[in-house]
Amino acid sequence: MKVLVSFIVGCFVSVAFAQAESPSTNHRLSGNQSKFVMVAAHRGGYANDKQNQAPENSVANVAVAIKQGYDVFETDIQRTADGVFVIIHDETIDRETNGTGMAKDMKWNELKKLKKRYRDGSLSDQSVATLEDLLVAGKGKILFKPDLKPGIIEHFDELARLISRLEMADQVFLRTGFKDAPTIKQCFDNGTPRVEVMFKVKSEAQVRAIIRDFQPKTIQVNLAAGDIVSRTEKAAIREAVANAVLVETHSDGEPSQWLELAQLGVRMFHTSKPDLMLKFLNQNGWRDRGVE
Repeated sequence: MKVLVSFIVGCFVSVAFAQAESPSTNHRLSGNQSKFVMVAAHRGGYANDKQNQAPENSVANVAVAIKQGYDVFETDIQRTADGVFVIIHDETIDRETNGTGMAKDMKWNELKKLKKRYRDGSLSDQSVATLEDLLVAGKGKILFKPDLKPGIIEHFDELARLISRLEMADQVFLRTGFKDAPTIKQCFDNGTPRVEVMFKVKSEAQVRAIIRDFQPKTIQVNLAAGDIVSRTEKAAIREAVANAVLVETHSDGEPSQWLELAQLGVRMFHTSKPDLMLKFLNQNGWRDRGVE
Protein backbone atom coordinates (compact mmCIF):
# COMPACT_ATOMS: atom_id res chain seq x y z
CA MET A 1 0.00 0.00 0.00
CA LYS A 2 2.85 2.36 0.93
CA VAL A 3 4.53 1.64 -2.40
CA LEU A 4 1.30 2.47 -4.25
CA VAL A 5 0.85 5.71 -2.31
CA SER A 6 4.45 6.68 -2.96
CA PHE A 7 4.01 5.93 -6.65
CA ILE A 8 0.86 8.08 -6.88
CA VAL A 9 2.46 10.95 -4.95
CA GLY A 10 5.55 10.72 -7.11
CA CYS A 11 3.48 10.86 -10.29
CA PHE A 12 1.55 13.85 -8.97
CA VAL A 13 4.74 15.72 -8.09
CA SER A 14 6.25 14.91 -11.48
CA VAL A 15 3.17 16.13 -13.32
CA ALA A 16 2.93 19.27 -11.21
CA PHE A 17 6.61 20.04 -11.86
CA ALA A 18 6.20 19.44 -15.58
CA GLN A 19 3.20 21.75 -15.66
CA ALA A 20 5.08 24.40 -13.71
CA GLU A 21 8.00 24.23 -16.15
CA SER A 22 5.90 23.84 -19.30
CA PRO A 23 7.14 26.39 -21.83
CA SER A 24 4.46 28.99 -22.31
CA THR A 25 4.68 32.59 -23.40
CA ASN A 26 2.19 33.36 -20.64
CA HIS A 27 4.79 32.89 -17.91
CA ARG A 28 8.15 32.44 -19.64
CA LEU A 29 7.84 35.83 -21.35
CA SER A 30 6.88 37.66 -18.20
CA GLY A 31 10.28 37.33 -16.63
CA ASN A 32 11.60 40.86 -16.56
CA GLN A 33 11.06 40.95 -12.80
CA SER A 34 13.31 37.92 -12.25
CA LYS A 35 17.01 37.32 -12.74
CA PHE A 36 16.37 34.58 -15.29
CA VAL A 37 17.82 35.34 -18.71
CA MET A 38 16.55 33.17 -21.56
CA VAL A 39 18.64 31.74 -24.37
CA ALA A 40 17.25 31.74 -27.92
CA ALA A 41 19.33 29.36 -30.05
CA HIS A 42 19.93 30.69 -33.57
CA ARG A 43 18.48 28.16 -36.06
CA GLY A 44 18.11 25.81 -33.10
CA GLY A 45 21.85 25.71 -32.46
CA TYR A 46 24.24 23.93 -34.81
CA ALA A 47 27.76 23.90 -33.36
CA ASN A 48 27.77 20.08 -33.19
CA ASP A 49 25.26 19.41 -35.94
CA LYS A 50 27.03 16.41 -37.49
CA GLN A 51 27.91 14.83 -34.15
CA ASN A 52 24.28 15.17 -33.09
CA GLN A 53 22.98 14.09 -36.52
CA ALA A 54 20.80 17.17 -36.38
CA PRO A 55 21.40 19.88 -39.00
CA GLU A 56 20.23 23.42 -38.33
CA ASN A 57 16.50 24.13 -38.54
CA SER A 58 15.63 20.41 -38.61
CA VAL A 59 13.11 18.32 -36.70
CA ALA A 60 15.99 16.30 -35.22
CA ASN A 61 17.53 19.49 -33.86
CA VAL A 62 14.44 20.29 -31.82
CA ALA A 63 15.19 17.32 -29.55
CA VAL A 64 18.84 18.43 -29.28
CA ALA A 65 17.83 21.98 -28.31
CA ILE A 66 15.51 20.65 -25.62
CA LYS A 67 18.21 18.33 -24.26
CA GLN A 68 20.75 21.16 -24.18
CA GLY A 69 18.41 23.27 -22.09
CA TYR A 70 17.81 26.13 -24.51
CA ASP A 71 14.69 28.14 -23.80
CA VAL A 72 13.81 29.17 -27.33
CA PHE A 73 14.28 27.53 -30.75
CA GLU A 74 14.77 30.37 -33.24
CA THR A 75 13.91 29.35 -36.78
CA ASP A 76 12.94 30.67 -40.22
CA ILE A 77 9.71 30.48 -42.22
CA GLN A 78 9.42 30.44 -45.99
CA ARG A 79 6.47 29.31 -48.14
CA THR A 80 6.43 26.99 -51.13
CA ALA A 81 4.77 27.77 -54.43
CA ASP A 82 1.81 25.63 -53.39
CA GLY A 83 1.36 27.25 -50.00
CA VAL A 84 3.24 25.08 -47.50
CA PHE A 85 5.17 26.87 -44.73
CA VAL A 86 8.66 25.37 -44.59
CA ILE A 87 11.80 25.89 -42.53
CA ILE A 88 14.57 27.36 -44.71
CA HIS A 89 16.95 30.14 -43.66
CA ASP A 90 18.67 31.26 -46.84
CA GLU A 91 17.09 32.90 -49.87
CA THR A 92 17.92 29.72 -51.80
CA ILE A 93 18.04 26.08 -50.72
CA ASP A 94 21.54 25.56 -52.18
CA ARG A 95 23.56 25.67 -48.94
CA GLU A 96 21.07 23.84 -46.74
CA THR A 97 20.06 20.97 -49.03
CA ASN A 98 21.19 18.88 -51.98
CA GLY A 99 18.88 20.91 -54.21
CA THR A 100 19.10 24.29 -55.89
CA GLY A 101 16.76 27.21 -56.35
CA MET A 102 14.34 29.14 -54.17
CA ALA A 103 11.83 27.50 -51.86
CA LYS A 104 9.13 29.93 -52.93
CA ASP A 105 9.45 28.68 -56.51
CA MET A 106 9.18 24.99 -55.62
CA LYS A 107 6.25 22.78 -54.76
CA TRP A 108 6.26 20.84 -51.51
CA ASN A 109 6.41 17.48 -53.29
CA GLU A 110 9.71 18.56 -54.85
CA LEU A 111 11.19 20.08 -51.71
CA LYS A 112 10.39 17.22 -49.35
CA LYS A 113 12.49 14.79 -51.44
CA LEU A 114 15.68 16.73 -50.66
CA LYS A 115 18.07 16.12 -47.76
CA LYS A 116 19.50 18.68 -45.38
CA ARG A 117 23.23 19.38 -45.33
CA TYR A 118 25.44 19.67 -42.27
CA ARG A 119 27.59 22.77 -41.89
CA ASP A 120 30.52 20.96 -43.54
CA GLY A 121 28.41 20.36 -46.65
CA SER A 122 27.86 16.63 -46.18
CA LEU A 123 24.34 15.22 -46.35
CA SER A 124 22.22 14.17 -43.39
CA ASP A 125 19.19 11.89 -43.34
CA GLN A 126 16.96 14.83 -42.38
CA SER A 127 14.47 16.30 -44.83
CA VAL A 128 13.36 19.91 -45.03
CA ALA A 129 10.82 20.42 -42.26
CA THR A 130 7.42 21.96 -42.55
CA LEU A 131 6.65 24.57 -39.92
CA GLU A 132 3.93 22.31 -38.57
CA ASP A 133 6.26 19.32 -38.17
CA LEU A 134 8.88 21.46 -36.42
CA LEU A 135 6.39 22.97 -33.97
CA VAL A 136 4.73 19.65 -33.17
CA ALA A 137 8.16 18.12 -32.43
CA GLY A 138 8.66 20.61 -29.59
CA LYS A 139 5.10 21.12 -28.42
CA GLY A 140 4.99 21.45 -24.64
CA LYS A 141 8.79 21.33 -24.39
CA ILE A 142 10.35 24.50 -25.81
CA LEU A 143 9.32 27.92 -27.09
CA PHE A 144 9.64 28.79 -30.78
CA LYS A 145 10.63 32.09 -32.34
CA PRO A 146 10.13 31.85 -36.11
CA ASP A 147 11.45 34.67 -38.29
CA LEU A 148 9.15 35.89 -41.04
CA LYS A 149 11.29 35.75 -44.18
CA PRO A 150 10.56 38.17 -47.08
CA GLY A 151 7.06 37.74 -48.46
CA ILE A 152 5.68 35.81 -45.49
CA ILE A 153 3.96 38.87 -44.04
CA GLU A 154 1.52 38.62 -46.98
CA HIS A 155 0.36 35.29 -45.54
CA PHE A 156 0.21 36.36 -41.89
CA ASP A 157 -3.44 35.42 -41.43
CA GLU A 158 -2.81 31.92 -42.79
CA LEU A 159 0.23 31.55 -40.56
CA ALA A 160 -1.61 32.70 -37.44
CA ARG A 161 -4.42 30.27 -38.16
CA LEU A 162 -1.95 27.39 -38.44
CA ILE A 163 -0.46 28.23 -35.02
CA SER A 164 -3.97 28.56 -33.58
CA ARG A 165 -5.05 25.20 -35.06
CA LEU A 166 -2.04 23.53 -33.43
CA GLU A 167 -3.09 25.13 -30.11
CA MET A 168 0.39 26.62 -29.78
CA ALA A 169 -0.37 30.34 -29.59
CA ASP A 170 1.10 30.31 -26.07
CA GLN A 171 4.31 28.63 -27.24
CA VAL A 172 5.18 30.51 -30.42
CA PHE A 173 6.11 34.13 -30.97
CA LEU A 174 6.73 35.35 -34.49
CA ARG A 175 9.53 37.82 -35.11
CA THR A 176 9.40 40.55 -37.73
CA GLY A 177 10.40 44.14 -38.38
CA PHE A 178 8.72 47.27 -37.06
CA LYS A 179 7.66 48.14 -40.63
CA ASP A 180 5.25 45.17 -40.60
CA ALA A 181 3.29 46.50 -37.61
CA PRO A 182 0.51 48.20 -39.65
CA THR A 183 -0.10 45.05 -41.72
CA ILE A 184 -0.30 42.85 -38.63
CA LYS A 185 -2.53 45.30 -36.78
CA GLN A 186 -4.90 45.32 -39.76
CA CYS A 187 -4.95 41.51 -39.76
CA PHE A 188 -5.87 41.42 -36.07
CA ASP A 189 -8.53 44.09 -36.58
CA ASN A 190 -9.99 41.95 -39.38
CA GLY A 191 -10.28 38.84 -37.22
CA THR A 192 -6.94 37.06 -37.56
CA PRO A 193 -6.36 34.91 -34.44
CA ARG A 194 -4.18 36.70 -31.92
CA VAL A 195 -0.67 35.33 -31.81
CA GLU A 196 2.36 36.78 -30.08
CA VAL A 197 4.63 38.89 -32.28
CA MET A 198 8.12 40.07 -31.36
CA PHE A 199 8.80 43.29 -33.25
CA LYS A 200 12.35 44.44 -33.91
CA VAL A 201 12.68 48.06 -32.79
CA LYS A 202 15.49 50.56 -32.44
CA SER A 203 14.11 53.49 -30.45
CA GLU A 204 12.07 54.42 -27.43
CA ALA A 205 9.36 55.83 -29.71
CA GLN A 206 9.04 52.53 -31.55
CA VAL A 207 8.77 50.66 -28.26
CA ARG A 208 5.91 52.94 -27.21
CA ALA A 209 4.13 52.46 -30.55
CA ILE A 210 4.29 48.67 -30.32
CA ILE A 211 3.09 48.69 -26.70
CA ARG A 212 0.20 50.98 -27.64
CA ASP A 213 -0.98 48.85 -30.56
CA PHE A 214 -0.16 45.30 -29.45
CA GLN A 215 0.46 45.10 -25.69
CA PRO A 216 3.25 42.59 -26.40
CA LYS A 217 4.88 40.21 -23.96
CA THR A 218 8.26 40.60 -25.64
CA ILE A 219 10.17 42.88 -28.00
CA GLN A 220 13.60 42.91 -29.65
CA VAL A 221 15.76 45.99 -29.29
CA ASN A 222 18.24 46.11 -32.16
CA LEU A 223 21.83 46.89 -31.24
CA ALA A 224 24.46 48.40 -33.49
CA ALA A 225 27.59 46.33 -34.10
CA GLY A 226 30.26 46.71 -31.44
CA ASP A 227 30.49 46.53 -27.69
CA ILE A 228 29.07 49.94 -26.77
CA VAL A 229 25.36 50.11 -25.99
CA SER A 230 24.20 53.52 -27.19
CA ARG A 231 22.08 55.97 -25.24
CA THR A 232 19.21 55.41 -27.68
CA GLU A 233 19.41 51.63 -27.24
CA LYS A 234 19.48 51.95 -23.45
CA ALA A 235 16.42 54.23 -23.52
CA ALA A 236 14.50 51.71 -25.65
CA ILE A 237 15.39 48.85 -23.29
CA ARG A 238 14.39 50.84 -20.21
CA GLU A 239 11.07 51.87 -21.77
CA ALA A 240 10.17 48.26 -22.51
CA VAL A 241 11.26 47.03 -19.08
CA ALA A 242 9.31 49.81 -17.36
CA ASN A 243 6.19 48.54 -19.16
CA ALA A 244 6.80 44.89 -18.17
CA VAL A 245 7.77 43.83 -21.70
CA LEU A 246 10.52 41.23 -21.88
CA VAL A 247 13.45 42.51 -23.93
CA GLU A 248 15.56 40.45 -26.31
CA THR A 249 18.83 41.51 -27.92
CA HIS A 250 21.44 39.69 -29.98
CA SER A 251 24.63 38.62 -28.22
CA ASP A 252 27.22 39.59 -30.81
CA GLY A 253 29.32 41.58 -28.34
CA GLU A 254 31.61 40.54 -25.50
CA PRO A 255 30.71 39.21 -22.01
CA SER A 256 31.10 42.71 -20.60
CA GLN A 257 28.30 43.86 -22.91
CA TRP A 258 26.13 40.87 -21.98
CA LEU A 259 26.51 41.79 -18.31
CA GLU A 260 25.62 45.43 -19.03
CA LEU A 261 22.54 44.39 -21.00
CA ALA A 262 21.37 41.98 -18.33
CA GLN A 263 21.76 44.71 -15.71
CA LEU A 264 19.71 47.04 -17.92
CA GLY A 265 16.91 44.47 -17.91
CA VAL A 266 17.45 42.34 -21.04
CA ARG A 267 16.00 38.90 -20.32
CA MET A 268 16.61 37.05 -23.60
CA PHE A 269 19.73 36.69 -25.72
CA HIS A 270 19.54 35.50 -29.32
CA THR A 271 22.80 33.69 -30.05
CA SER A 272 24.54 31.37 -32.49
CA LYS A 273 26.57 30.05 -29.55
CA PRO A 274 23.88 29.02 -27.06
CA ASP A 275 26.14 26.68 -25.07
CA LEU A 276 28.63 29.48 -24.44
CA MET A 277 25.82 31.85 -23.47
CA LEU A 278 24.27 29.33 -21.07
CA LYS A 279 27.66 28.84 -19.42
CA PHE A 280 28.12 32.59 -19.02
CA LEU A 281 24.64 33.11 -17.60
CA ASN A 282 24.96 30.24 -15.13
CA GLN A 283 28.39 31.38 -13.94
CA ASN A 284 27.12 34.90 -13.38
CA GLY A 285 23.84 34.07 -11.64
CA TRP A 286 21.54 35.05 -14.49
CA ARG A 287 19.47 31.84 -14.51
CA ASP A 288 17.82 32.55 -11.17
CA ARG A 289 14.02 32.52 -11.34
CA GLY A 290 13.69 34.28 -8.01
CA VAL A 291 12.35 37.84 -7.86
CA GLU A 292 15.04 40.48 -7.64
